[in-house]
Amino acid sequence: MKIGDFAKACKTNISVLRHYDKIGLLKPLYIDRFTEYRYYDKSQIAVFERISELKSVGFTLAEIRTMLYSNEHTKDIFSERKAVLERQLRDLEILIQNGGIVMEQKYKPLIEDVDMSFENDEQVIGKWLVLGEDGNSDNYPTLLLGDGNRHLYFLPNGEYYWCFGWTKGKLFFDDGESRFANDYRLEKRGDDLYMIVDFKSQDYPETGEITAIALRKLDSVHYTKEQISKKDDINKPFIPDDRVLGSWKAFCYFDPIELTKKDFVPFKNPPKGAWNYIDEPYFKEIKFMEGGHVTAIYGDEVISGDDKHTWTKGYWLRKWNSNACAYEIKKFSGKEYLIIEWKSGDYRFGGRESSYYVMVRK
Repeated sequence: MKIGDFAKACKTNISVLRHYDKIGLLKPLYIDRFTEYRYYDKSQIAVFERISELKSVGFTLAEIRTMLYSNEHTKDIFSERKAVLERQLRDLEILIQNGGIVMEQKYKPLIEDVDMSFENDEQVIGKWLVLGEDGNSDNYPTLLLGDGNRHLYFLPNGEYYWCFGWTKGKLFFDDGESRFANDYRLEKRGDDLYMIVDFKSQDYPETGEITAIALRKLDSVHYTKEQISKKDDINKPFIPDDRVLGSWKAFCYFDPIELTKKDFVPFKNPPKGAWNYIDEPYFKEIKFMEGGHVTAIYGDEVISGDDKHTWTKGYWLRKWNSNACAYEIKKFSGKEYLIIEWKSGDYRFGGRESSYYVMVRK
């Protein structure tokens, strides 16, 4: 069975199986030389389950490999692990007696130097179809690359769009938090050109794990960001709205997947994941003025001028990226809140729904 089917049968991720293969813990029966598809046998499910059982009681992968494929030190490894568990149990009892401790886990983004000189690779310029991990399209829901149509673009001169840029042999990823380079390689099969991207996982700094993602080239068009960006109808006549006039500052934001506008309630203690309160928001403030004039503050930048953006009743019209951001005003407990669409690169290039900022009067 293909690696995707085997991963589903084992209830694990493909990246885990790739890592096990790399360290010699659980190798596929066969690897296609061209596509690098990995194939497993159903009998190997029992081996994976045994690995999981040993991991659950604290054995390292190196120890598990020794136990599975060499009987020389198995008894010693079990004895040492038993001693460790007994010591940890005693330490835990002491910790509980001393009142315990609460540790906050924080995400640590991967930051690499991607300031590389550009080297052209004419073969990669154009549109690519993301097939999935190891080329299995069934794994699209877990894809780390591509938009809602599973497309990834390589723009001329390595120009960045959304989170992606490139130079020969490297695909850059930069989402504002993480920034790193991923190796890619090209292979020809018949009339089709394929790319394998070794995408670095979130655990890459600690484990070195990567996810191999296969792509197939669709065309060699020299696209521009303007051509591939999603655009709205911004040619709307001005309609006044006295209620929106004035300055509004960021209060919080939410994603439509987590919460809908209909569910909006200004919780003082919101459910976990529903609201994101902001100490230092990127979109800080917006001011609606008579006649359709508007000023907004992004980071340290003040954006003003009718050539950049205007407004009409119900919409903030951002001319620089052709996006019409709908807004509405809701009132709770005598206080007005402006809910306004935030159309980021995820919307313009990723084909996703817009998220929302909630503003309060300044």
